[in-house]
Amino acid sequence: MQRFPFKKKIGHMGIRYTIFTYFTVTALVAAVLIGIAMYQQMSAQLSIAIEEENRNLVRQVGRSVDTYLRTIMKLSDSLYYGTIKNANLSDGSISQEITLLYDNNKESVDNIVLFSKEGTIMESVPAARLKTRVDVTKEAWFEGALARPENIWFSTPHVQYIFDNASGQYRWVISMCRAVEITEGPFTNQGVLMLDLRYSSLEQMLSDVKLGNDGYLYLISGSGEIIYHPKAQLIDSGLAQENNFQRPHTETEAIGKHLWGGNVSLR
Repeated sequence: MQRFPFKKKIGHMGIRYTIFTYFTVTALVAAVLIGIAMYQQMSAQLSIAIEEENRNLVRQVGRSVDTYLRTIMKLSDSLYYGTIKNANLSDGSISQEITLLYDNNKESVDNIVLFSKEGTIMESVPAARLKTRVDVTKEAWFEGALARPENIWFSTPHVQYIFDNASGQYRWVISMCRAVEITEGPFTNQGVLMLDLRYSSLEQMLSDVKLGNDGYLYLISGSGEIIYHPKAQLIDSGLAQENNFQRPHTETEAIGKHLWGGNVSLR
């Protein structure tokens, strides 16, 4: 007769333990689910913030590249319309005027050269001399400038090899060329004005840009040719690949205009 109260007490304790365990597990599950939901929400908000930050960064770089290009194009216009077009080369050299413009832009410009239609150097700042076996009339930038005289022609980055260089040091440049009218005495003929832009000035502008933890930015032409890439040497050697021939689809992937024959893509 005395066992029944004890069994009833144990029964009540079992129910309480079951209820306690149920609510404890439920609370733990709810806490875990709430934690996961909050983590996902915070991760989504962080991703949105990072993406917006990257967009703003790309816009800023796009404006910097656009400003750089406009400055170079203004220099080209000043050389042509302010100096070459108004000069009669039979009256004397215009190297002093070209030197003044060069000195004001030599951080971005490696050299300025005026070629005749036949490919001879008429003016050069700094002084330059063509290599003996070089025929500039067969170069793509020379042909491109004369074929479309209304446009300014940009090359892809390359080592400028057409000039004699006593030091043996050849710089990476981007050649900017345009057809010009050259007056000598009573005669007016076509020629080509070439500005070799220092590749290092563009590289310096883009090399320190980081997108997130492991993102990077690269610059391509409208046809997909790489103008700047932080892993350019690996890509050239075949050790890395890039989807530079895919057209950009978002604002983050494409910003800029009228550069290197088409839209500039900043990715």
